[in-house]
Amino acid sequence: MLTTEQKLLCALAHLGTFIGIPIIAPIIVLLVAKDAYTKMQAKEALGFQILLAVSFAVAAILVFLLIGIPLILVLGLVGLIFPIVAIVKVLDGVDYSYPLTGQIVRKNF
Repeated sequence: MLTTEQKLLCALAHLGTFIGIPIIAPIIVLLVAKDAYTKMQAKEALGFQILLAVSFAVAAILVFLLIGIPLILVLGLVGLIFPIVAIVKVLDGVDYSYPLTGQIVRKNF
């Protein structure tokens, strides 16, 4: 059973996108957390947010070819929906893993 502190720290790591510190929030949670579950959730949030930032940079370059405009829209939706799902799942006590980066982060980090 997860404690309230664990749930809130995990939610904070995933919430970083919405409070304006997308990569810094999971790093702070990673440094503050004491248990493996919270650290893994922070690593997953960090991996997803780094992937999202890199993808937005590539899409910004591709805007000049007009391919980037729909890509930015899709990335915006992904960046909005997946963290909300992660926050809800974590607050319910479910071990959430992002579909795009979850397995890579869990195996390598």
